[in-house]
Formats: sequence, C-alpha cells, structure tokens
Amino acid sequence: MKKLISFMFITAILLAACNSSELSITEVQKIPPKVQESIDFMDPDDTLQLVNDSKSDVKYIVFQSAGTVTAELEERENILDIKLETENEENSELKQYVYKITRGDAQYDSINVKINGQDTPIDSSTGF
Repeated sequence: MKKLISFMFITAILLAACNSSELSITEVQKIPPKVQESIDFMDPDDTLQLVNDSKSDVKYIVFQSAGTVTAELEERENILDIKLETENEENSELKQYVYKITRGDAQYDSINVKINGQDTPIDSSTGF
C-alpha cells in the first residue's frame, strides 16, 4: 500500500512539473485533430494562420515556407512577438510548419508575427 501511495505521489509531482507555467513555443510533430481540421479549411494561398484552442491558453501558428524555419518568442509590455526566421529557401516547394505556443503566466493582449525581422499580418485566425 505504501508503494502505491508513493508511486501516485511521484506521478503527481512529475505531472505538475511537466505542466509548466512558462511562455514557450515548440514545433508540433503530431498535429492534434482539431488543429488539423482548422488547417484543412485554410486557403492554399495563405502563408500564416493562427489557431486558438478556446479550452486552454494554447495557440498554434501554422506557417508555410520553402525554407527551413526556426521560431522564438519575445514578450514586451503587453505584446507577444513571434519571430520566425527562414533559411535555405532554394526549394520552391512549400512545407508546412506548425508551432504550439503555451501562454503560461505571460500577460499579453496582442500578438505580432515577424518573419525574418519584418512585421507580417496573419492571413487567417480560427479557433475551436
């Protein structure tokens, strides 16, 4: 019985640690079905899409690029800057990059996307 309680306690601690309250951005390898549904309705000419998960403070950025993309976040005052940098755009075939943004304790009310340092409007914004 002691082992079971100890196991449950350790599991709870690990789960709490994994549920970080820090602002973060990570590339998604397996796109959640609800996000994929939103992407499927995306206009093929759109380069940048924002998908909001209304049940959590998670957002997804969908970016189509012919090059390799890296992403980082910067919070300033009440603005979240999403910085996307592209490299090696020799290939003309577009690849889709999906990034998950976890809000954590960040306090922002605006999102600004910069692609290679240039402010870029979001082509479409959807939610589920």
